[in-house]
Amino acid sequence: MCGICGFLDRRGALADPLATLTAMNNTMVHRGPDDAGTYLHEHVGLAMRRLAIIDLTSGHQPIHNEDQTIWVVFNGEIYDFHALREQLRAAGHRFYTKSDTEVIVHAYEQFGLECFSKLHGMFAIALYDAPRRRLVLARDRAGKKPLYYANAANAFVFGSELKAVLQYPGMAREMDPLALQQYLLFSCVWTPRSILRGVKKLEEAHYMVIEDGVAQSPRRYWSHTFANPPERAPEREWIARIDATLRTAVQRRLEADVPLGVFLSGGVDSSLIVAQMCRLMPPKAVKTFSVVFDDRAYDESHWSRWAAKLMGTDHHEFHLSVDGMLDVLDRVLDNMDEPMADSSIIPTHVVSSLTRQHVTVALAGDGGDEVFGGYPKYFAQRWAALLARMPRGLRTWLLEKPLRLLPSPDGSVLFGQGKVAAFFHSLDEHPALRNQFWVSPFLPEQFKELIGAPVDAAALAPVLQRDTDYCGPDDIVSRTMHLDFTLLMQDDFNVKVDRASMLASLEVREPFMDTDVIELAARIPSRLHVPTMRTKHLLKRVAEIYYPRAFIHRKKWGFGIPVKRWIRDKLRAQFSETLSRANVQAAGLVSPALCERLLREHLQGTASHAAPLWNLFVLHRWHARWMKQ
Repeated sequence: MCGICGFLDRRGALADPLATLTAMNNTMVHRGPDDAGTYLHEHVGLAMRRLAIIDLTSGHQPIHNEDQTIWVVFNGEIYDFHALREQLRAAGHRFYTKSDTEVIVHAYEQFGLECFSKLHGMFAIALYDAPRRRLVLARDRAGKKPLYYANAANAFVFGSELKAVLQYPGMAREMDPLALQQYLLFSCVWTPRSILRGVKKLEEAHYMVIEDGVAQSPRRYWSHTFANPPERAPEREWIARIDATLRTAVQRRLEADVPLGVFLSGGVDSSLIVAQMCRLMPPKAVKTFSVVFDDRAYDESHWSRWAAKLMGTDHHEFHLSVDGMLDVLDRVLDNMDEPMADSSIIPTHVVSSLTRQHVTVALAGDGGDEVFGGYPKYFAQRWAALLARMPRGLRTWLLEKPLRLLPSPDGSVLFGQGKVAAFFHSLDEHPALRNQFWVSPFLPEQFKELIGAPVDAAALAPVLQRDTDYCGPDDIVSRTMHLDFTLLMQDDFNVKVDRASMLASLEVREPFMDTDVIELAARIPSRLHVPTMRTKHLLKRVAEIYYPRAFIHRKKWGFGIPVKRWIRDKLRAQFSETLSRANVQAAGLVSPALCERLLREHLQGTASHAAPLWNLFVLHRWHARWMKQ
């Protein structure tokens, strides 16, 4: 696990290329505290920061081929690289390290640009082919590892984090207005845009070639495709296939020359990863890590403790105050060089930091919901498709108004505060947009007040494009799962885990994002993933092999922080200052009057605006940190 960066200086204008490369690299020490390396050839520079996981002694990057004409820097892990290494050795390639990084160099020599389809893992790669004057960038299929780039007139610049790109001389800091709209609507910026005009993110499962200084359009080497029609098989056969495929995915992620453990939240997904690990190694050798919170509303330790006891793992618990997580707020927000308003990044970083005191690598259960149908909105999409055919007035009187009278406890999956209103409000939208608006902090019609103009259609285009890219049966659940995999997981969940864990210098590996697991799940009929009003049906059936039904079939918990309460007490002063009329007006991003009203109503308790206020708070903290320099 590392951070990578580099440039192609088209005009040879850099006075000190090594100093520039070193400055870019030094912004990412947290991603790789163990080692640093650089490569310069003519006007091309590659650099990396290394968190040593495999081949601790000879895995120093950049790594080259036999005649030192091809060089690579690499962030991530290539799983099962030993088999590919032996295949390449049999073809005549000679290796000087035991690392997975060197496999990339020789795979490129052997297969050319087709090599990326041979690599299974999580990765962001930069490779320079000196004889061809060719720079190549690539990202993994699930978009686990980030890669930003700027194709400017004087240079092509790239980095694992935006801050590395901004260290290149003359790099402009100008906000992209469409990216700002995406952030306000969706709490993140959809790839390929970034928050800055002129800087992009390479899409998942794509590679990009810059040859003789000319940047070609990114090319896709893999697609998230659903079987059409889905495969037919008895349920018991699907359960056995998921169990075996997931176990293989876990096994692939156990390769490390450093201590390794696993997050155990007590939920189905992480508990299933622990169970698979205990089938592959002695249970007492499996180090599990859980958090015990002082607030019962956020504490799942009863379930994680139960799972650890059933499996017989070497279990570690961290006792935390919920309010104690505020101690890392500034550190996390200051490192967030592109705004992302998923507040669960705070506890994710806390858990990563504590786990890093014991191990360097941790497996996690992220991705299970997106791959196996774990969200209630999947069956809600079925309802929406039916209700959209009903006249609006009729459904308002028959359904919407009565449902709004039901109790609406915070945290309710179906009838939480505002969720009924959001469901009906977006009912007549395109299904892909409806899926996003259901969780948006701002409704599209609020935009005229928020930014002085309606939503630009171009800001919504990535959502509709991903829906157009869908390949599979005409099935609303499968289409929505595809959207979540290619949008929500890429630009929210993966970003959250990458930033939170790498800030703690911890590598996180996620078996549910294994290519074989993803492709198997996409062959299964959606009615088995999400039958009627149940979610993640098949995965829960797999979990029943290892755990009691009472453990598996229970209320779904989230992993979050008490934003609503914090704004009214612990963070009251910070929010009042950051979102003051003077500060908001000076930034010039959104309406000061609207910010003032939302904050006033929330502080007075006349309304709850936690989601939009957190979105605006993160945005203005980011703007003060990165745009005023």
